[in-house]
Amino acid sequence: MKMEEEKYEGITGKKSSSMAIIFFTLGLIGALGFRAVLLLNKIDYLYASIAWYIAIISHLFFYSYRMYIEKRRREIILRNRLREKIETNNLNNEDKKKIKTILDSILVSKFNLNLVILVILTALALIIQIIIDFIWKF
Repeated sequence: MKMEEEKYEGITGKKSSSMAIIFFTLGLIGALGFRAVLLLNKIDYLYASIAWYIAIISHLFFYSYRMYIEKRRREIILRNRLREKIETNNLNNEDKKKIKTILDSILVSKFNLNLVILVILTALALIIQIIIDFIWKF
């Protein structure tokens, strides 16, 4: 008889998925805001300032959330001495569930996607800024 696999609810519980989407979006807003500052500075200083504040506040929330997730992962590992138990091959079922929680958390994390989008947006912002500064010259 096959045991039913427990559905992963996220490292922060049942609301993990919606929290991840909210903070992923905040990270992207921050990324766009920072990349828009130089362009908006050429158009209107007030718009550039607004974009900068939005970007800073978005990143403040995004990176605070990332710190919280990393702290939770570390706590699970340290509190349950999972590294030592793996080395001695002394894992009980509860330990295996905790390791699975950490691994699932890493696998479902959108942080990698966020980094890919940040690299693309940064390169695009650089290209646009070069065009504006050296080719178009407002």
